[in-house]
This record gives sequence, structure tokens and C-alpha cells, in this order.
Amino acid sequence: MKLTDRLYEAAQEIWQGYLTQPFVKELGEGTLREDRFRFYMIQDYRYLLQYAKVFALGVVKSEEEGLMHRFANMVHETLDGEMKIHKAYMARLGISPEEVAATKTALANQSYTSYMLEEAYKGGVLEILVAVLSCAWSYQMIGEHHKTIPGALEHPLYGEWVQGYSGEEYCRNTEEIIDLVNAYGQNLSPEREAHLIEIFVNCSRYEQYFWDMAYDMSM
Repeated sequence: MKLTDRLYEAAQEIWQGYLTQPFVKELGEGTLREDRFRFYMIQDYRYLLQYAKVFALGVVKSEEEGLMHRFANMVHETLDGEMKIHKAYMARLGISPEEVAATKTALANQSYTSYMLEEAYKGGVLEILVAVLSCAWSYQMIGEHHKTIPGALEHPLYGEWVQGYSGEEYCRNTEEIIDLVNAYGQNLSPEREAHLIEIFVNCSRYEQYFWDMAYDMSM
């Protein structure tokens, strides 16, 4: 088994629960209330700003030029790729940059990003990659599931979200992280692997809390 197989196995039960969480389920069905989605978009935008910083720490911690380029590209893909979906939605939902800047980061969101940044500061390249993997990989899983729901890809509001997170470009970017984790995750000590599993499981739990936060619109 590759390291990512062992990571997934440790968090599998949590991941299986994502598809039954009200926010995720209703988004796929096209029945999610717009105000909940609006809340989510603002919080997720604020999340992505911190998520990009985790990738940026990969540039700082890397000693190989090629890997530095790859982390720099991940920052670019987050700020100029994934955020394009958010900015387009925010324009449609009437969310201004001023509103985003004035909105506080919800507690569950702040806790999640603080945890990722802490592990990134303390650890090395592999800890950084594992910290971001749960978000990237689980969004792909959800996107690929939702595109099998009749009408989900064509939904007038949520179709673009499903298309974005099940599209070739997003899946290719996620696969790059998976490949890097497996490349750098060979011949680990049992102690280090246990810590990486802990990071992955904790971030998977934070993803669960994030979906609940969005549905409840809790600050």
C-alpha cells in the first residue's frame, strides 16, 4: 500500500459521512438554500487565503528547485484558479470584496486553518502536503460523486461548483499532491507515519466541521 492508501484508510469512515452531511447532500441535489451557500462561499474564500499560505510554506521549506516551482504553482492554482469559481459566484450572489473583508472568519474555519499552518510551520514538505491533501482530495471525491446525480452538472446555481471540483484540471492538481505525498512518503519511521496519519485524520475531521458550520451558518 502507498502512503496515501494508508491515509485514506485511516479517515475512510469520516469521508463516507461527507456525502450524507446536509450541506453536501443538498448541494448535490440542488436543494441547498442560497443563503447557506452564500455563507459558505464567503467562509471558503477566507479559508483559501490561508490554504494558499500553507502551499507557500512549501516553497520556504523546499530545498529542490523543482519542488519549489511545484509549490509556487499550487499557490497560483489556488489564488488564480480555484478562486475564480468563488469570485464568479460572489459576483452572482452580490458579495462584494468589502463584505468579504469585513466578515469575520468563523470559529471552525479559523481553527482548521490555524491547525494546518501550525503543522506546516513545525514540519517539513511532507507534513505540508498531507495537511492540504484532505481538503483537495475530498473535494474531488464529492465533485465526482455529485456529477453522477442527474441534473447536478446543469444546475443553474450549483452546477458550476460540481463542474469545477470534478473537472480534469482540478483532478490533475489533486493527483499531483497525491503523487508527491507518495514520492516523499517512502521509508518513513513508524513515529513519523503515525503523525502524518494524525494530521490527515484531523484535517478530515475539520472538513466535516466545515460542512456543518456552513449548513448551520455558525460563527
